Amino acid sequence: WFTGLVERHAQLNTWLEYGRKEMKSYNISNFMNPQGFLTGIRQEVTRQHKKDQWALDDVVTHTEVQRFDKENVKTQEEEGQNIHGLFIEGAKWNRQEGKLDESEPKKLNMPMPVVYVTAMTSRSLKDQQAFGPQGPYSAAVYKYPQRNDRYLIFRILLKTLEHPHHWRLRGVCLIAQVE
Repeated sequence: WFTGLVERHAQLNTWLEYGRKEMKSYNISNFMNPQGFLTGIRQEVTRQHKKDQWALDDVVTHTEVQRFDKENVKTQEEEGQNIHGLFIEGAKWNRQEGKLDESEPKKLNMPMPVVYVTAMTSRSLKDQQAFGPQGPYSAAVYKYPQRNDRYLIFRILLKTLEHPHHWRLRGVCLIAQVE
């Protein structure tokens, strides 16, 4: 637990001293309230689209799984943030094809690459067809391995070529802290 405390302090201290432009990616598991961080992202993006008349009630979290790890994040987008520190359980993420694949034998948790988190209107989200022919798999992201509403952070849409029920039956989810 002490290592986690030191990492949390380092992340928050860097953010405080140098601002968010120095933070290329945030470790979501270092936040005591990751839902508050994600709400802040939605609020910030909504303010940036004030001229488009976006309302916070109409905005939803939008995610894009990247092909790289936190060490390879080069630039920061104008809106939204990169997060890391997530693990996928029950499947693995195919970085080359950008989709869910069957998990490797005897590997329960696989690290996920960086996830870009932003916001968009729910109307715009319905228009996207980038998740495969069957539609996306809506995976729950939990703070701890115990799966319940108390530890649910948010849901992430993941591209899949199989039907989403395929992954639901396997219990696929993302976890921020595996220990």
